[in-house]
Amino acid sequence: MSGKNASKRYRVDNIHVKSLENNPINSPVDRELYVYLPPGYFESKDRRYPVVVYLHGYTGNNQKMTVVSTLEDNKNLPVELIPPEILEQIDLDRILSYAKLDEMITKGKLDPFIFVQPDGSLHLPHKDGAKDFTGAVQTKGSFFLNSPYTGNFEDYIVKDVIEYVDANYRTIPDKQHRALMGGSMGGYGTLSICLHHPEKFVAAAALSPANITIDLLDWKLVTPIYEKLLGREIAEQLGASTYGDIMDTFDILFSKDNPLMPTVKRDKSGKIVKWDKKAANNWQKYDINYMIRKNPNALKKVQLLINCESTDEYGLTDETKKIHKTLEELEIKHQFEVYSDPKAALSPHILGIAYQIIPGIKFCTQYFT
Repeated sequence: MSGKNASKRYRVDNIHVKSLENNPINSPVDRELYVYLPPGYFESKDRRYPVVVYLHGYTGNNQKMTVVSTLEDNKNLPVELIPPEILEQIDLDRILSYAKLDEMITKGKLDPFIFVQPDGSLHLPHKDGAKDFTGAVQTKGSFFLNSPYTGNFEDYIVKDVIEYVDANYRTIPDKQHRALMGGSMGGYGTLSICLHHPEKFVAAAALSPANITIDLLDWKLVTPIYEKLLGREIAEQLGASTYGDIMDTFDILFSKDNPLMPTVKRDKSGKIVKWDKKAANNWQKYDINYMIRKNPNALKKVQLLINCESTDEYGLTDETKKIHKTLEELEIKHQFEVYSDPKAALSPHILGIAYQIIPGIKFCTQYFT
């Protein structure tokens, strides 16, 4: 166990993940696990704590976690690289950091809990070699799925991460004191994992879950902040590259032996007219709606929040509404919201999720008994 941060409570542990041993893509088996311990953890030596596990988004990895010590350390939102006139449009006070958690817990706005962030990256490079703000090549995400083509990333969370945290920290090691949440890819993973393991979590919050189905193959991604900074043409190119990489990852995860994307045929207008039906069927099996209908009772055992910003640039607003409709049809109780947030206008997806992490934590922790 090793701590990289100045504070003993802001930890980065190294764990060996048995569930990823011998995975077919040689993705790292030894991984870093980010662990936040609440104020008072080392002073109250007999006290035990509930746990919230947070699953990051698609390009996240051990170098780019969602919640870090301070906003200045957040590589997903490098404030020093954003022009002041753009930065002032972002509500930084609503973006979570460990320092913010300390403040909220100390002031009694949140009860103390342990906050855990695993590295869910495949550690495969972006297909076009695209780089992030820091100059590092972006990595592909696992969607926290068990896949015969990439390895058992769901088992990694449910078995290795939970067992490690319960063994090494003073947790309350039961369902009633454990919650799962995530944004984008992590929101998808939250729903998928809870469908398969409702016995592990009392509550779950899926923020703008990236249930990117075949219906979105033609989606044109344009992130407003990129359009403002770089112009429409480059923003469209970046969007096409990002979406193309996600689709490439889905082929790797869902149908590597029979990939869908090379079979997609279009007419002169660009409309899709044909694709391989077997590959398309492989993709459909990972649609959250399909998974819910296949196992309709699972989510009835979890307190569930699902939401999305109304102008999500990844096309996930309608997809989230579809999940809501599926849950309603199957009489699965849940809290649902499509919200409009003017302060998220620069990236309704990324900033929308960032602003919803604190409300998501509040939703989950209210169910700890």
